[in-house]
Amino acid sequence: MPAATATAPAPAPAAAACPNCQQPLADGPYCPHCGQQRPHRLSVPHLLHELLHVFTHADKSIFGYAAQVLLHPGRVVADYLAGRRKRYFNPFQFLLIAVGLVTTLNLLLKFFEGTAAGVQRGFRGRMPAANLERVGEYFHYVGKYYNLWWLLLLLPLFALVTWLVYHRRLNYAEAFFVHVVTGSAFHLWYLAGVFPLLWLTHGNPGIYASSFQNLMLLVYLVLVGRQGLQLSWAGAIWRATAVMALGMALSWAINYVAFRWYVFGQ
Repeated sequence: MPAATATAPAPAPAAAACPNCQQPLADGPYCPHCGQQRPHRLSVPHLLHELLHVFTHADKSIFGYAAQVLLHPGRVVADYLAGRRKRYFNPFQFLLIAVGLVTTLNLLLKFFEGTAAGVQRGFRGRMPAANLERVGEYFHYVGKYYNLWWLLLLLPLFALVTWLVYHRRLNYAEAFFVHVVTGSAFHLWYLAGVFPLLWLTHGNPGIYASSFQNLMLLVYLVLVGRQGLQLSWAGAIWRATAVMALGMALSWAINYVAFRWYVFGQ
């Protein structure tokens, strides 16, 4: 009778690789290397779960972050600067969303066209018709590109002024983040207040809109100074006032030069 042939053990199946980082997947719902959830085919229930998760999941939801920004801006700044960041919805994404919503609302409501009409009435009879028309065009473009104006000019400018005032406490990047938080708070209030503002000013918000912005930023800078940087009330108020005074002066100067260049070509 022939001797039984020893059968070689079957090789262990290769561990599946994570499609995100290409490292072997261990047991469990998440990759131990990059933290991505174990892959599975997308389904309608999964999409609904992810959408619900984004908007409602604890402090990292967009609504939870909005509440923190409005009520506890100093805590958000303090946590972020101390490295406690995972608990929050991404602040930079939130600001982009808020500014994008405001820009869209401005265009739909023709917000800056109302401001242009008020300026044109002030210049009527003292300016050629062609220049009056360019006044309207100027404010139209301000509204159309409000997101770029705010994110690429005002935000870095106010961050620079804040760094100059708080340079012993904040570096430039930290000063920039302060305005990511205060800017988010202002845009939330803007979204809530734009309809009453247009109604109260009969469609010509003009200086009232600018004053509202400056007041909100001042209030939230004071709150960040008190809650986040542990300043006294006096210290928080004078620093916030200095930032706003310098920032408003520089912003006005840039806007004045741009306005004269576009409307008058000089």
